[in-house]
Amino acid sequence: MILRSVAETLPRFAYRFANEVALHEGMAQVLAEAGIEFQREVVAGPRDRFDFLVAPGIVIEAKIKGSLSQALTQIARYAARPDVTAVVLVTTRFWGSAGAKVDQLHGKPVRIIKLTGASF
Repeated sequence: MILRSVAETLPRFAYRFANEVALHEGMAQVLAEAGIEFQREVVAGPRDRFDFLVAPGIVIEAKIKGSLSQALTQIARYAARPDVTAVVLVTTRFWGSAGAKVDQLHGKPVRIIKLTGASF
């Protein structure tokens, strides 16, 4: 239910940003206005820092640079963690809508969401 809400809420808006920090600000505003509780920049270990953590264990990772394979490597590491129940990969990259068909990693649901630019 919460995973679905996150996956449906974030792409409803267009985002204005010059860097990943500004994108995070817009995403935080959207999540807060939707009533979705979250924590930002959660340090989960020496190699893992979640951009957003939504209860119960849903990680949101935002990417404005890099390749699909780089992003999948990172979120696969997150999905392998016992405290993670699902991962939402949010991107502005072309690969976010062009065949990025990953439904699960390590038996946990994955949603890949392509965002567009321009309103925050």
